[in-house]
Parts: sequence; structure tokens; C-alpha cells
Amino acid sequence: MTSQEQKDDNTLLVVDGHSLAFRAFFALPVESFSNDAGQSTNAVWGFSTMLAQVIESEHPTHLAVAFDVKGGTFRNEMLPQYKGTRDAAPEELLSQLPLIQDLLRSLGVTYIEKPGFEGDDVIGTLATMGEQAGFRTLVLSGDRDAFQLVDERITVLYPGHHFKELKHMTPDAIVEKYHVTPVQYPELAAMRGETADNIPGVPGVGDGFAAKWINEYGGLEGILEHADSIGGKKGQALRENIDQVRLNRKVNALVRDLDLGVEVGDLTFGDVDTDAAKELFAKLQFGERTRNRVLKAFNCMPVADAAQESTPDAEEEPDAVLDTVSTKDELMRWAHEHLVTVSGGREDPATTGAEEHGEQGDQQSGHCADDVAQSWILSAEGDDRPGRASCASLTFMSADGHAVILEASAFSQDDDDSLHEGVAAVLDTYASQAAVHGYKEHSHMLASAHLPLPQPVLDTKLAGYLVHPDFHPDSVERAAEHFLQIESPAESKSSSTQGAFAFDDETAEGNDEERRQHEELLLRRAGLVYKLARYLAPVIDERRQLKLLTDIEMPVSSTLSRMESYGAAIDGERLVNMRDQFAADARQAQELAWEKAGTKVNLQSPKQLQQVLFEDMGLRHSRKTKSGSYTTNAAALQDMYLKSVDNERANTFLGALLRHRETNKLKQIVQTLLDAVNPRDGRIHTTFEQTVAATGRLSSVDPNLQNIPNRNAQGREIRSAFVPGPGFISLLSSDYSQVELRIMADLSGDEALIEAFRSGRDFHKYVASLVYDLPVDDITQDQRSHVKAMSYGLAYGLSTYGLAQQLRISPAAADVLKEKYFATFGKVRDYLESLVDTAREKGYTETMFGRRRYFPGLKSTNRQARDAAERGALNAPIQGSAADIMKIAMVKADQELIKAGLRSRIILQIHDELVVEIADGEQEQATRLVKDAMEHAVEIAVPLDVSTGLGDDWQLAAH
Repeated sequence: MTSQEQKDDNTLLVVDGHSLAFRAFFALPVESFSNDAGQSTNAVWGFSTMLAQVIESEHPTHLAVAFDVKGGTFRNEMLPQYKGTRDAAPEELLSQLPLIQDLLRSLGVTYIEKPGFEGDDVIGTLATMGEQAGFRTLVLSGDRDAFQLVDERITVLYPGHHFKELKHMTPDAIVEKYHVTPVQYPELAAMRGETADNIPGVPGVGDGFAAKWINEYGGLEGILEHADSIGGKKGQALRENIDQVRLNRKVNALVRDLDLGVEVGDLTFGDVDTDAAKELFAKLQFGERTRNRVLKAFNCMPVADAAQESTPDAEEEPDAVLDTVSTKDELMRWAHEHLVTVSGGREDPATTGAEEHGEQGDQQSGHCADDVAQSWILSAEGDDRPGRASCASLTFMSADGHAVILEASAFSQDDDDSLHEGVAAVLDTYASQAAVHGYKEHSHMLASAHLPLPQPVLDTKLAGYLVHPDFHPDSVERAAEHFLQIESPAESKSSSTQGAFAFDDETAEGNDEERRQHEELLLRRAGLVYKLARYLAPVIDERRQLKLLTDIEMPVSSTLSRMESYGAAIDGERLVNMRDQFAADARQAQELAWEKAGTKVNLQSPKQLQQVLFEDMGLRHSRKTKSGSYTTNAAALQDMYLKSVDNERANTFLGALLRHRETNKLKQIVQTLLDAVNPRDGRIHTTFEQTVAATGRLSSVDPNLQNIPNRNAQGREIRSAFVPGPGFISLLSSDYSQVELRIMADLSGDEALIEAFRSGRDFHKYVASLVYDLPVDDITQDQRSHVKAMSYGLAYGLSTYGLAQQLRISPAAADVLKEKYFATFGKVRDYLESLVDTAREKGYTETMFGRRRYFPGLKSTNRQARDAAERGALNAPIQGSAADIMKIAMVKADQELIKAGLRSRIILQIHDELVVEIADGEQEQATRLVKDAMEHAVEIAVPLDVSTGLGDDWQLAAH
């Protein structure tokens, strides 16, 4: 082989380091990537994995990374405003750039900076060096200035919307995209300008016109020579900006002959510093999979790891062997051979945690990893929406790698071959040792096929939520990407549900291929659940959260599944009348606002409102938003409304505007409820989200029942449309009173606060009497409300400034009130301070049941992020404990109603309230059972107070 042929076999990859780091940073959420020291790691993780991906696909033999250097360059002297409009890079990103460079150094990769020049100039020089040395050269960059480098031996890899969609910008690709050659591209850019770099172009001239002129006149110089003959507004604009265009061309020209102190032959890579790489990965707390993938891409896998990579171990799912069964007997024989079951039952979750909430570390019953070791996978496909659920197929995958896929049409209850009985028997016998992803969702799908699903050994969706409560994957594929760094094919992500097959005889061959692909998809998903189960189970053990998972969260899924299936009955006629009335009220308010404005202003347009309020009516400006405009949000409008009482026109306009917004919002809420009514049974089947709120609270979607207002009469009126369904006579509302404050008293151990609850007096008035050192009877309503706000503010992590805003007092006055409060309840202050200190030390907070929430922001260098994390750390243990208690109470109440054989049933859980549909003759017993379950969900230092009410609708049941 000749010397030239050897060079032709070499490929130089030149990387725009800042471009790749920025893309990684903004593509991945900061809150999901940080180590225990609070150091953000999303940019490092994204940079390393994306670069590894390019190396794996392009196979470069040489590699160099270029970075910008702080300070200006020669371009700023030519064009002072160059890049002047760019926002400063986030501190969380800047702190990661040295880590990225440390990583490159440990991997034996050369990175280069050149003071006084941009990274683009380093890239241009390296690309030219590679070309002159006879190398095939690739430039990885998201900066279009790099297109001027493209020729027959230099290709720019330009990321698309998704990084994987790297466009190979060759000379032909440049011509196809811009209709000019790569050499002419910077001339086009000089006329167009570059907004990102604050380079002004010729007004009105974009890529199309610039290319047209270049092709007509042969290039920029030809265009400028003929500028006087180019007609129209664009020609005039060109003539007025000739000097700017000439300057732009000088600014966007890349320097290609810098002295970088290296030769192309020096740019090999993969000579890894094992100790440095190991130390850095440990510091970043990246998993073994990430480490192995990066090292493998850089061709420097340690021998032991390389062997591990090629040999499946316990962490990998077995190669699935797809077995075929068609009868009950065949299915039972298959299950007996491949599935395992366990004897004995779990503790009754309704009695869990009541007396031992302070000792959650001792509550482990076995080990999750042991329970999961021989678990099999149950994976259903279909529609999991309550009230509309259907099951398309079931996949059983055993720990020994055998799998069965059953189409729903094969085990229909109406079928005579009894396969339905076989599936039911398998679930009844073996489900307690199954792992699923989404127990509640699976319960809905299987219930649609008349198949009850006992509690499985593990729900990987719930386990993942406990491990990373701030991460909310929408599919098993997304969960696998996050926890296992396993990327799934796009088609796998886009088809989250699959229907049963419907084939005709004319396309049998095509259908066979489609069936094969479908089976591969189902097996892949089951395999991901297998991997997730074996990854998450040891983490659950390490964090001592097994009881939280199996005795609280999974039983909650079972209860929620029933509640969602029941749905809530609606008085449709009442809702329609409300919607029409709210619409009429909104129109009336709009007409009044228009009258006072003197024009039909768009009441939803901030820009038009600013014109009316601040220019036409001369009101004092509100605070500015980040965009530089003045805010017209609800709080600002309310403040202006209260301050404009002497300006009749403005006051009336603002009152009408606020009224319009409120009634329009209520109309939209009612319309959402009407749209959600299921035509099959006339009920609303909301979905209770169990894995969204990081505090552990439930949320509600499709529709969101938690956003129904309860603080004004009109909002509460919406609740009156929720009524007992046929066969039921009333609704029971049962809710906790001051549960967060009672938890704060218990956890802080403050004797004075505990006594305030035990006194039996008006709690807030009693507390105010202690704070102000006055007799209870002398406490004013303002003093009571101020202390009430303080009590709840502490429980919710409210800042002094937030308290001042809420009470409409000065921050200084709020601070005085806070000091008086803490002087009275010293242990509350000590407890709250300890929460932040402990969270800063450990990186997380815990509820009384071991629910964790992580706060990497506590160690952030960004003050706003740090302050937000401190508020969250104050809030999470109390809010999370309240959520846990509500869940325990809900499960216990549900089980007590079932155990008593009552038809009455829980249909809603909203905030701290349970709503129960009461059957005839069961009012007294059902009320007693539910109230008792809630009051004795846990035993704490102060009694849990529960209020109940019965009524013909939800609002009348209020108390």
C-alpha cells in the first residue's frame, strides 16, 4: 500500500466543542443530571454519549476538539456588536466545560483553544490541515459558518432536530439546500446576515434572493459592482448596506492557517488514562453502562469490561424463545414449566406503617432484589384509559427466556376454547411473582377482558418514580433510556399501543412480516421491563423503600384502578346550564371592558392590554417580564385594580377584565367536564396520576378535577354537578383538617404546637394568642389570619417575601411576625432548619415513610436555584408525609368498605378529601368506616381530625 493510500484510509473528525456542549446541555434536563455534590452533569453526559455515537457511526482514526476562549477576538474589533446579543451561558453549563475537557484528556483526545481566535478558526485550520495531509475530514458542528469549509474531502456533520439525524453536508448537499457552492456560501451569509451572531444583513434579503443574485452576477463582488442596476426595494436596501455586507464577509471568513502547535498525525486517540477516567466517572456518578459505552466507542475498553460486554450477565434479559400455546392446558403446562410462584402472603397494606412510621428503616419485609430475582414479566398492550380500556395482547416472559404472546381475540371470554380460563388461572397462581410496568394501567386493560390482576411483585413504573421522583417517563422505552441508557428504535417509541391484527388473505406475506415485527416489539418491551426490574430492585433495597412500594404505592394503584373504573356521575343538564351562564357572564364582562377601553381590545393579548392600561389609561407600570414588557398576569391586574379606585374608567375596566378572565376560565373548566363524559355510562372517568407530583401527591388528568375552584361560590357551584349515580342516594365528603400542620407538630415535637391541637380550641386563634401573648378572646381576625398564613407558609416552604405578598404587608413586618412565631415555637424553627441542613448533607429529604426527594440545587452556584431547592427541602417532608397518610387512609377505607360487603365506594380523591358514593341504607356505616380509616391511618402525636358530610351532590356534602 502506498503512502497516499494509507492517508486515504485515515479520517479526521474535528468537533466544535462549545456547539456540542450547548446542544447537550439544552437537550437534557439539568434537574435529572447531577451528582451528590450538586454539580450539574447533563452537558458532560450528553457530550460524551453524542460524541461516542458519532465515533461509532463514522469510525474516525484521528480526532480533535476545538473550544472557544473567554474574551473577545479580532472580529469584535471589526464589528463591536459581534455576538453582543447572546445571553450569557448558564452557570450550570460553564461549570461543566472543564469537566468535559478533563474527560477528553483522560480519553487521550486532543482539545485545542487559541486565545484571540474563535473555536471556528481552530476548526477551519484543523480541517485544512487534514485535507492537506490527504485525510478524509469530518467537521461536527451546528454552526453554519462551517459550510464554507466543505469540498470533496471535507464534510460537515450538521445536527438536525434530533442529534441522531446528522446531515452530511457535502458540496452537493450545500448546492441542493442553498443553491450556491460552499465557496459562495459565506457570500450568501454576508448578505443574509446572522441573527445569532448579531450580524445585520440586507433588510428583506434572505437565502433565496441572495442565491439568485450570486448565480446571476457570479458572486458577491459581481453583485456589488452591479448594485446600481438592481431595482426594487431589495436593490435599494443592498445599496444602502454595501459597506455592511463587505464587513460581514470579512467577519464570517474563517481563519485556516493558525499555528496550533500540533500535526495531524498527533491527533490519534484512545490512549486512555484508566485511573483518571475511572476517577472522573466516579465523580460524575455515571453508571457502568455509560462508562462502558464511552470507553468502547473510544476503542479503549478494559479487557474485563470487554468480555462482560460480549457475554450476557444477570443484568441482561435472556434471548427470548417464543413459544406457541393455543389451549388452556398448553398454557398451564407452559406456566408450570417456566413460571415461579411463592407461598405465603404479604402484610395487609391497610395496617402498614401506623405505629412504626418513625422507624421506616426497620420495616423491610424481605428484599426487593431477592423477590425479583426469579420474577417473570407480564406486559399488556392496548388502551389503558379508564372507562375506555381494552386489551389487545398479553406477553408472558419467564426468567429463563421463554415467552408467550397471546392476542386478545384468542382469549376472549366469549370464546369456547377456555383459553380465557387458562389466562385467569395463570394470573391467579403466578401474578404475585410477576413484574409489570404500570400495575394500574395493566389492571384496566386486563379488567376489560374480565381478568383480575393480583398485586405483582414489582411495578417498575412505580419503582422508577420512587427512585427518581422528578423524572416522568411516558413509556417503558423512555424509562429504559433514563435508567439503563438503552435507546430504543423510533418506531418502538411511536407505537405505545398496538391493536389486534386484522389480516386479509391477499397480503399474507406482508402480514407475516408485520406480525414478526410486532412480536419483536412486544418481546423487546417485555425485555426492557426485565432489565428495569433487575436494575431498580437493588436501588429500592439500598434506600429501604420496599414497604413504601409494596404496602403503600402498589395497593394505591389497585384502589385507584377501581375508583377510575367506577367514575363519577354527572348531572349533564346542570353542567350545560352552568357553561351557558358562565359564557353569558364572560360576554357581559367583555362588553363592559370594551366600553371603558373605547375599543374592542383583545382581552387575551398582553400587548393590547399594555397599550390600554399604561398608555391610554396612564396607569403605573407593573413589573417587567424577562422579555422586557410589562406583566399583565392575574396578580398584577388585581394589584392595579385595588390601586385604581380613584380612576373610575380604569377601575371599571380592570374589574370587568378580571371578571371576564374568571368566568371564561370557569366556562372552560365546565366545557372540559362535559367533553370528558363517557357516552357509555354518562360518568366522568378521570385518570389519577400516581407518578407525577414529586411530593407523592396524586394529580388528576382527562379531566383535571383538582383544578375545580373551591374558594369562591361560582367555582364551588361546579361541584354541585357531581351527583350520585343510579342505585346510589348520596355523596359522602370526608377530608382531613390541617393535616400538614399536625404533621409539622408531630415531626418537630414542639410541645406548645402539640398542645394547641390538643386544646380543642380554635387552633389558629389559640396559636395567635401564644404568638402575640394575648388572651384568646382578644385576638383580632387580622391577627388570626396572619398567624394562620404563617403556619401554613412554614409547612409549604413559603419565603418571608412570599408571606409578605400574601398578607400584603412589608417584608420587614413579615420577618417580625416570623421571629415572634419562632420565639413561641422554637422546636419548629429547629426542625425546619434541620431539614435544609440534612438535605444539604445527604442530598435528599425523607418523609416519615421513607419517600425521598432529591435536591441537587442545594449545592448549586446559582442563587435562585439554591433558594428554590431550600424551599423545596422545607416543603417535601411535610407535604410528602401528608400524601403518604392520605394514600394509606384511602387504601384502608377502600378495603374496609369491601370487607364490610358494602356497595358504597370511593370515587374521587381530591387534595385531602375522599368522595364516596353512598348506597341506600349504608350512610351511617359507610361514614363511620371511612372516618375511622382516615383518623387511624397512622398514630402521631396529635389526633388526625376528619370532617364528614352527606349531600345530594358533592357541593351539598361539603362541611
